[in-house]
Amino acid sequence: MKKLIMTGSEGTIGTVLKEPLNNLYKVYTVDQVGDDTDRFYKADITDFESFKKIFSKIGDVKYIIHLGADSRVDAPWDSVLRNNIIGTKNVYECARLFGVRRIVFASSNHVTGLYEGTPPTLHKQKTPRVITVNDPVRPDSDYGNSKLFGEGLARQYYELYDVQSICLRIGTVTKEDDPRADERMRKTWLSHRDLIQLIQKSLQAPVEFGIYYGVSNNDGRFWDISNAQKELGYEPADNAGSI
Repeated sequence: MKKLIMTGSEGTIGTVLKEPLNNLYKVYTVDQVGDDTDRFYKADITDFESFKKIFSKIGDVKYIIHLGADSRVDAPWDSVLRNNIIGTKNVYECARLFGVRRIVFASSNHVTGLYEGTPPTLHKQKTPRVITVNDPVRPDSDYGNSKLFGEGLARQYYELYDVQSICLRIGTVTKEDDPRADERMRKTWLSHRDLIQLIQKSLQAPVEFGIYYGVSNNDGRFWDISNAQKELGYEPADNAGSI
């Protein structure tokens, strides 16, 4: 089984992914919370030397799923800089140094969040036209900008060092897997089942670099997933409108 490192493994998305991926890969997880085990490393990805030692210990890592970040849209700049920008740079640099084949990078829909409205009225979003990955970016926060940085870094490391990357602008994933909390979520929900499929397809698709929206096949969704369907083979099974 090929070796895979998942950062931010103890968050909502990582918790959803661990068990199904363990059936397909030899998964090693990294997070700032928890106790070390044979396959889990308590570590801060912003500490480059410590993070690099994990790769040395595991050896022959083929894939990284990079989820580690301060995921708060209103996160303060100091935290965004440290966790989302420096941390992501460290992930890509370790991939280069240790010959990692591919990274699946958890970007965010907040890279284009201002299509939904202008702060401070983000909680009263409008429904925009359908947004594609070819549309100009419109980040809505420092958090959104940090994910845009990650997409740019992914492209840089692909062009210069042949580190393949699939960047996923992930929609709304909740612990409860229930999209009925508010009207926006009914359009932006990414179900657990569709998330698992999207990650698995991203790891194996014959695409060396790409940016894709990650959302279920919801009525009224406003992110285009046609390139994910065509290039990754992603076929979402769930629709918040049917719940």
